[in-house]
Amino acid sequence: MKFVVYLVYKNDNLKIISSVGNLTIKCIIVSISKELVPTKEDGWSFNWLNVYQENPNSIFTLKEKNSTKIHGVIQLVEDDGMLIMELIELAPFNIGSKKENKNVAGCLIAFGCKESLKLESPYKGYLTFVSKSALVELYKSKYYATQTIGTRMYINPLSGEKLINRYLKDE
Repeated sequence: MKFVVYLVYKNDNLKIISSVGNLTIKCIIVSISKELVPTKEDGWSFNWLNVYQENPNSIFTLKEKNSTKIHGVIQLVEDDGMLIMELIELAPFNIGSKKENKNVAGCLIAFGCKESLKLESPYKGYLTFVSKSALVELYKSKYYATQTIGTRMYINPLSGEKLINRYLKDE
């Protein structure tokens, strides 16, 4: 498996929306640092420390600007010219019917789509991933993903552009 270091997408106007009052929260997406690695002890599902130790340059966090509060984490890996969203996880407080904020997953997935445009292969602009079975329909309807075999999915360049414009562009 081939790993690639990606440039960090910083946008001072990247926003997630508070579920209470629809307030906007300014955020940035940055490479993770060891001090910010989420832990299972804090309620996260994945063991991000193991992932970090294997390849720290493949992990990015969506965090509040001027804060260490992390809202979500994504791992992007290049393999044979394809960009793969290996893992994505939202902070425990951003999951379920009582989630604090909206657009977190959208921002992270759009970031993956934007990074896929940097590929110099026939797969430029495509973001691939394997979905949990329960999320396949959500990925299709909300993130314009196409299902291939089983739960393997991809987001094509045109769909990725829609996500980039929706979640990463300045208003």
